[in-house]
Amino acid sequence: MKTLQKQKLTAVLTVFFISILVSFTSEAQTELKIPDNRNFIVSTGTYLKIPGNITIGNGTSGTFKTNGTNITVTGQLNLNAGSQLNLTSGTFTIGSTNINASSTVIYDGNNQNINNWAYGNLILNGTGSMTVTGDTASPTITRNLTVNNTGNILKIPENRALTVLDTLTNNAGTNEISIESSSLGDGSLISYTENVDATVNRYLTGYRWHYISSPIDSAPLTLFNTNNFMWWDASMDWAGTGDFNPWKAWNTNLENARGYAYYYYDTTIPYEGKINVGDYNITLRMYTSGTLDYQGWNLIGNPYTSVLDWDAAVSGGAVPVGAENAIYFFDDETGDGAQSNYRYYVPSTGGTYGVGTEDANGKIPMGQGFFVKTNTDNVVLSLNKTYRTHAVQTFYKTPSDEYIKLQIAGDKHDETIVRIIDNSTNGFDPDFDARKLFPFDETIPQIYIIGTDYKKTAINSLPVILPNTVIKLGVKASEGEYDIKIKDLNFFKYDVFLVDKQENTYTDLSEDISYKFNYSGGQNENRFFLTFRLPASDIITNLSESIKIYPNPTNRYIKFINNSNVLFESVKINSTDGKICYLNNHPESINEIDLSKLSNGVYFLEIKLSDGNSYRNKIILKK
Repeated sequence: MKTLQKQKLTAVLTVFFISILVSFTSEAQTELKIPDNRNFIVSTGTYLKIPGNITIGNGTSGTFKTNGTNITVTGQLNLNAGSQLNLTSGTFTIGSTNINASSTVIYDGNNQNINNWAYGNLILNGTGSMTVTGDTASPTITRNLTVNNTGNILKIPENRALTVLDTLTNNAGTNEISIESSSLGDGSLISYTENVDATVNRYLTGYRWHYISSPIDSAPLTLFNTNNFMWWDASMDWAGTGDFNPWKAWNTNLENARGYAYYYYDTTIPYEGKINVGDYNITLRMYTSGTLDYQGWNLIGNPYTSVLDWDAAVSGGAVPVGAENAIYFFDDETGDGAQSNYRYYVPSTGGTYGVGTEDANGKIPMGQGFFVKTNTDNVVLSLNKTYRTHAVQTFYKTPSDEYIKLQIAGDKHDETIVRIIDNSTNGFDPDFDARKLFPFDETIPQIYIIGTDYKKTAINSLPVILPNTVIKLGVKASEGEYDIKIKDLNFFKYDVFLVDKQENTYTDLSEDISYKFNYSGGQNENRFFLTFRLPASDIITNLSESIKIYPNPTNRYIKFINNSNVLFESVKINSTDGKICYLNNHPESINEIDLSKLSNGVYFLEIKLSDGNSYRNKIILKK
């Protein structure tokens, strides 16, 4: 019997020796194979390079075990069904992986990095920190994960991500799964197993209000300074800016998917408990009388340990009939509390594209609270675990996305967006628009769009923009000097002009970049407009020598010289707000127009010619 055991040991050692010898001396050897029921153990302090693939198991149970080893596999790691890879310490560098879902990778040792692979069964047996290396764009993925041993911490650092597709088992304790958070970012975990204990850290910058939400079940209120911890009671009456009646003190454990407002110094909240992985239904409330624009605002939150994708939620039917698709974030950038601003996002839905002011992009961070609005009381918004994601993407425009983002700026700034969306209207659209919310302090200048129904919007969708389309802008600000400019543009059919009726100016924002003006303070919804004209490259330039108007500027008449050898088919003059001030469809021998009945300002002349061309010019009337 002893002789037989000795023969088996000799066979194992021989395989070990030959494999290493071939790896270092023969480039013809391109694969290390560890058959079923065979163990390959590398001793401490070894450097091993395999110039090709490594295959563990021939379909079942081969084993490869490292021990303080630096191993480089230039090819692919093939971990077959039932096989096992033990990583004790050292490094394991490979070109690619092919890991069967029923195989097992075990990490032993102390303070190891978990390779960014797609695992079958992943077991952590070591001590110290077992640190996830996959990031939000390329997360570490495993079907099953088991964390063993007290003192063995599964650590998901800032901007790192882990997905557990089947079962997550924590045998080590609440503090032994740790999701990190700091000013650099957040760790991210997507799991589908209920009742798993972990510590989820939520970093909060100091001395400013945050809208927050708990990523664990029934988080204790004792985590917070309760003097500055509030919830929003949407069933109460709200009269708009300056009315804080719906804000109430909260006095019990936090509820899942509810948002809260919290003010404190620079801190990290250690949520310790069972992580939220389920589906959550939130009843949206509203006060059923008063001004509809002010009622039905509900502060909810992302209940998960990863990003909540609002585009996926809306496309998946999360928002009930009677509620609106837009979401609203509180942006206490300066730490002034009620003196801070809002950010807005309207999601992609029904074939549209999503847009947001500032950096709002629909990817709601872990532990983030936000507002949604309902126009019907007692409807249910449903958050599903399938809406989770790791990626925190910025908005990417495509050629088919047509929008204009405007910014007003003084010492602080604000943004508004107009975009083109099929099936939208010129009024307010609950699916496509975001309402305007005003901060308490008027030192933050505000700019917004006024629809044909007089609704104030931060994001407004229109079915089409044509020459002479007029978009009415509202401004609210304290006295001072400001400028309006295009912050982002993906609309090139027409040039974009800003009209200031008070100063009788007409500014091509695409050329002048910004328009500077003095403002006397307050709210004004009749001073500024956007209007549109064909780019100069689309206007027949050779007509400028053949057709002339004079004088310009004028105090009453404009006269024409037509040397183009074609007839005028029509002559039209529009005001800056799109109204037709003069129209002649039978001009033939026209040579002058009397403008004495018009007010001082800027007007637009368009002459259509019999050969199909058009002549356009700007007229300035100064009496």
